Amino acid sequence: MTRSESGSGEQGADTKMKILGVCGGIGSGKSTACKLMVDSLGCVARIDADKLAHQVYEPGSKALEEISTEFGKDILDDSIANAQIDRKKLGAIVFNDAKSMSKLEQIVWPHVRDLIEKRIEVITHEHQSCATLNDIIIVEAALLLETNWHDLLDGLWVIQSSQSVAMQRLKENRGLTEEEALVRIHAQDKRRGIGNGDCDGKMSDKLRKEMKDGVVTAVITNNGTLDDLEDVLKKALCDTNSFKR
Repeated sequence: MTRSESGSGEQGADTKMKILGVCGGIGSGKSTACKLMVDSLGCVARIDADKLAHQVYEPGSKALEEISTEFGKDILDDSIANAQIDRKKLGAIVFNDAKSMSKLEQIVWPHVRDLIEKRIEVITHEHQSCATLNDIIIVEAALLLETNWHDLLDGLWVIQSSQSVAMQRLKENRGLTEEEALVRIHAQDKRRGIGNGDCDGKMSDKLRKEMKDGVVTAVITNNGTLDDLEDVLKKALCDTNSFKR
């Protein structure tokens, strides 16, 4: 499926369902932004790609077979009849080696995309008889910029906040210490375009380049209240420049 195929059936003749990708660094508030767009701003639905990824690891799945072939049977928990991935064992491999992480992502992402496309088809079909303010399905994924799913999307937004704001959220919402929060924030510095802004919340050079190249269509800065965020999102949803032309 490409973005030109997401409008179909009765509805497709008049209205094309837009697919909006949303990503952002840890503590940026990307999930909050996605929920606001559906619950308060009339978007159709939110697909959490990171949650769908858990289905990819289910016992008996094709991805599990491919992962165990790549990383060895030792990563399987064989204490039960249907072997599962031992996430601690797999994590010990991939979180300490960038090449191993890349291999894992190359295995998992195509399977996640398949699940996303199926969800989009179901939601689009169900929505044909429903009225919403914005005919937009939100696809939320932390590493969306690195997946090369851009042909699936009509727009790609990055939610960012200043490092200090992100750190405070992680301390308050996840119970992390300041040191733990900082480690997690800096762990994303090398990931494509998702790092939070600097201490003043300014856009990073990497993110500015993504916008110049037309990959990212909008950057939403989230350093204030929920009302502030909702106002910014509402304006962006109404701005045609926030989507691909």
